[in-house]
Amino acid sequence: MRRVTISTLAVALLIAGCGGGGQRAPAERRVEPPPDAVAKVTELGPVKATVQVWPLAPTLGDPIYLRLTIEQKPGTAGVKAPFQHEALGRFHVIGWTPASERRDDGSVVDEQTYTLEAPGSGKFRVPPLRIEVGAEELLTEELPVTIAPVDPARASEPLAPGRAALPPRTTVNYVPLFLVGAPLLIGLLALLVVGIVALRRRAVRQARVSAYDEAVARLEALGGRGAPDDAGADGWFVELSAIVRRYLEGRYGVRAPELTTEEFLQEARRAAGLATAQRELLLAFLERCDRVKFAGYRPDADESIATLKAARAFVEDTRVRTQEAA
Repeated sequence: MRRVTISTLAVALLIAGCGGGGQRAPAERRVEPPPDAVAKVTELGPVKATVQVWPLAPTLGDPIYLRLTIEQKPGTAGVKAPFQHEALGRFHVIGWTPASERRDDGSVVDEQTYTLEAPGSGKFRVPPLRIEVGAEELLTEELPVTIAPVDPARASEPLAPGRAALPPRTTVNYVPLFLVGAPLLIGLLALLVVGIVALRRRAVRQARVSAYDEAVARLEALGGRGAPDDAGADGWFVELSAIVRRYLEGRYGVRAPELTTEEFLQEARRAAGLATAQRELLLAFLERCDRVKFAGYRPDADESIATLKAARAFVEDTRVRTQEAA
């Protein structure tokens, strides 16, 4: 069973107590509340939280005590009461006393007594404390506290002894952060740019190699179906033209599918790495495909297979070579 993390609360308060009022340490003795202490009880399922505040009419400068008691029935899990603040409302926390008890019936009672210091006289309130109960939240009720001003007759009383002196502060000379951070940041940015460029180049090379592999596989599949008859010539040559267009798009970055043959050839002329002889071969190939698609020309089987071989020769002649990929 997970109980209230009182030890965590103590550590957090110890850290918070190191600033704005000297060191704070756990109280050495347990302070018991009087019978007339103000108390509020809040319950949520198997968990009951009780908050007590005393004395009833404190004077400015008197210690004020707040006790949070959390009772958990047997089998309760997931109860947490994190308290990591230096103050409760306008009260400063100057001390605490934790306690925990496991009863014979399996229930657990966790207790935390805080010593508070008021910043002045007047009406104040202790804000609600938040307790986590599994996925739910239990909020205690706020408690009003009225602080009376100091009696002028006590002005002549001796002051309380001062607290222990803080240890001497050691000065350490540090190198300005920007002298180290600026060159380091520039170096990291340079490495990032180099890495991005390298990744992009690798992606382009991989796309070009993949375009060749895909084109060869599709050409082999198309050739495996044999030469088309008159009825299937249109679809066969449309597919053959699409294979070459898609290959050029991946190999040279030429926009292929949405362009007409004339527009596509204009784009191909600007493609880097495409030689004049290769452009002429591509032009002859596309014109032959257009004759079938648009002019109603019906080639015989030998001419169809020859066109397929011309497409394969063009792909092989323009593929990414080993030295180019390197």
